[in-house]
Amino acid sequence: MSSTPALSCHQEAALGDDEEQSMEIMSLESAAESHTRFQKSISRFSFNGLSSTQQSPVQDTSSSTTSSAKTNPLLKSPQTSHLGKRSRTQYELPLTEDASPSKKPAKKKKPARGYSSPEVYAHLNHLNDCISESLDIIFCGINPGQRSAEIGHHFGHPSNHFWKCLHLSGLTPERVPPTEDFTLPERYQLGLTNIVERPTAEASELKNSEYKDGIAPFFSKMARYSPRIACFIGLQTGRIVLDYVMRSRPKAERPTFSPGLQPYKLVHSKPRNGSAEAGSETVFYSIPSTSGKTQGYQIPDKVKLFTQLGVDLKMLKDGNLVTANLVEIMP
Repeated sequence: MSSTPALSCHQEAALGDDEEQSMEIMSLESAAESHTRFQKSISRFSFNGLSSTQQSPVQDTSSSTTSSAKTNPLLKSPQTSHLGKRSRTQYELPLTEDASPSKKPAKKKKPARGYSSPEVYAHLNHLNDCISESLDIIFCGINPGQRSAEIGHHFGHPSNHFWKCLHLSGLTPERVPPTEDFTLPERYQLGLTNIVERPTAEASELKNSEYKDGIAPFFSKMARYSPRIACFIGLQTGRIVLDYVMRSRPKAERPTFSPGLQPYKLVHSKPRNGSAEAGSETVFYSIPSTSGKTQGYQIPDKVKLFTQLGVDLKMLKDGNLVTANLVEIMP
């Protein structure tokens, strides 16, 4: 039996033309019909080494377009079209990049340092208070950090958010550098002190007893300087002070600690400067630590609390902040 002759140049050219026409048809007609036409267009040609009986038979796809769609990714059946739908992955992604601006991927937390005796940081100096009488707010930090003690200014570490939060909340019209902390009382009616005097690299290097030992001197200081608000920077400080204030009450009757306005106040026996009568008050506030190591509260969270502090200060000045239900404490 003689072999099938090779294609002539005219036949090869015709084949090329038909293939191009078939590709154009596929872009204009349905994929199933295009596939059929393409197979029929080449069925009249024979190739070297193949007889007409050895060529792949033409599949009739007119009866089942859906089955072709399953095997050919270019074919889509109307019943299986995904136009207007999102994949599962798309639904799991946030709708915007800033959908949750205060949430950041959790970083691996380093273990907190243990207690360090005063001798470890004996080479560091204590910080001076930046306070005067009758200020609007006195901020009370936990204790001076190592960097703050080294430069001699409060909240001195570059990663600390205190000065940024103070400005972004509107409590200061500009961002004050730590080196100008001593100007706060005169410029903005704000003050700075600490519940524990000795410096450490981390607050975890203090004992709880050191917090408690600093509470009575702190209240005496507030009684002397009589600010409108005393604000703890550090929830641990606020929690320990609340327990101290409510220590005479049964545990079942003690209020639960939460950030913001605290459930007690200090009533002064003498009037504030410019006050018409005795009985002015100092109320207490608690805000999370502004340390950059604090992971539970990000900058937007802290700024909101600082902003609310400013709102409550204005209400207190205007006589609109209700304090009658706050527990009175003695210094």
